[in-house]
Amino acid sequence: AGRIPTDVAVEGTTVWVVSGRDNRVVALDADGGERAAIHTTGSSPLRVAVGEGSVWTANAGDGTLTRFDPLVPGSGRRIAIGADAVDVAVSREGAWVTNGLAGTVTRVDPVTNAVLGRPIQTGNFPSAVTVGDGFVWVVNAGDGTVARIDPREDVVLGRRLPVGRDPQDVAVGHRSVWVANRGDGTVSRFSSRTGRPQGEPIPVGGSPGALAVTRAGVLVLDTGTGELRGIDPAAGRVHRVARVDGFPTSLAVGAGSAWVVDARAGTVIRLSPK
Repeated sequence: AGRIPTDVAVEGTTVWVVSGRDNRVVALDADGGERAAIHTTGSSPLRVAVGEGSVWTANAGDGTLTRFDPLVPGSGRRIAIGADAVDVAVSREGAWVTNGLAGTVTRVDPVTNAVLGRPIQTGNFPSAVTVGDGFVWVVNAGDGTVARIDPREDVVLGRRLPVGRDPQDVAVGHRSVWVANRGDGTVSRFSSRTGRPQGEPIPVGGSPGALAVTRAGVLVLDTGTGELRGIDPAAGRVHRVARVDGFPTSLAVGAGSAWVVDARAGTVIRLSPK
């Protein structure tokens, strides 16, 4: 998958893997595992998202967002964000880019590729973002909070939601927002409709750093030990799914499998979650 892969996303039968050292995204065929295409990105891409007919990467090295047509190699266009680009999520309302050191989120028009309005202040070092159930959800790793953005108004709704220590990832599913707190080995859970807490943080142990939602529940990747655990949304119970070796950095679900990036080996591991 390239040198120092940092993120993975799945759309249909294509697995997209960001190579931070090589400044590219590699498209893999989920059915055969063969390399289908290579697309050039900006400098030091960290995260990848798929949406609105395009693939997007947040490029931390040059503060840009790269957008390309997944069917056309060489179609990448770099969009200047004006701040460091850490993570990206895409909805009909825009591509949402977290600007870590600036403490903001920048919105990009998915039609014109223009930056819309002023950056939205969300908290201290927003490190992860996702969209779901009508809102944009931003994890602020620097102050242990989550901000909920109304995409129609470009404003943070209410107060920021406190979570655990050093939150690293956020996912939406099963009518909930899930936040992986690497610093205290827990997963926080909120209503995706109201933002209210749903019970106490769920102890999962280790250093949870990545999340993915499946039809059955939520997968939690321990980026320290490689343990992959599952959470039952109905009962709140945690169970072991698998363990991967190496240096796991990210997790995605699609094409009937879970996919884990091993940054040390430069590979993507395919698992069948139970």
